[in-house]
Amino acid sequence: LTQDLGYTQTNGTPELREAITALYPGARPDQIEVTNGGSEANCIVLWHLIEPGDDVVMMMPNYMQIRGVARALGATVIPWPLIEDSTRWRPDLAALERRVTPRTKIVVVCNPNNPTGARMTADELNEQCRIADRVGAWILSDEIYRGAELDSTETPTMWGRYERVIVTSGLSKACGLPGLRIGWVAGPASLVDALWGVHDYTSIAPGAIID
Repeated sequence: LTQDLGYTQTNGTPELREAITALYPGARPDQIEVTNGGSEANCIVLWHLIEPGDDVVMMMPNYMQIRGVARALGATVIPWPLIEDSTRWRPDLAALERRVTPRTKIVVVCNPNNPTGARMTADELNEQCRIADRVGAWILSDEIYRGAELDSTETPTMWGRYERVIVTSGLSKACGLPGLRIGWVAGPASLVDALWGVHDYTSIAPGAIID
């Protein structure tokens, strides 16, 4: 009852952003933008980066919000299907190499994958970064299921593997708290600073009480 219900700090309070950095080794609060759920995090990233005519190479299956928003912004979405073999669903890195071209603005991955539950290894993540780096493409890594692993072995994060990595996540899956609507973007400080401005045009700020 003592909580002020005015506008909060629009990128998330310093205390919350500091807490989120603990999930990403070496991250600083100025590399975190707090949003209303992981879906808003994905939305502001795409809105900021995509221009009509860009290609978006997207791991499939995936959370289809990203496909819909990218197409609405004028991008061509190029599916990059996972391969199912006898032991796991895995990324087809040779296929990714063929799909990523100088027109590619973003490579979208989902790790752990929704809906297969597939988890990529550190070596597979590093190879995806190498492929994206050939053309200077961004990698958008949706990691909202990281922390929900049934065997308690934490999935490697894409964070810190490449200078153009953007990680989106939130509390809805691993923490089972979708009603709180807390999500975030972790990325380069210059990008996050720009996303802060984009966020001012969507929901302005996280809710004061949930922050």
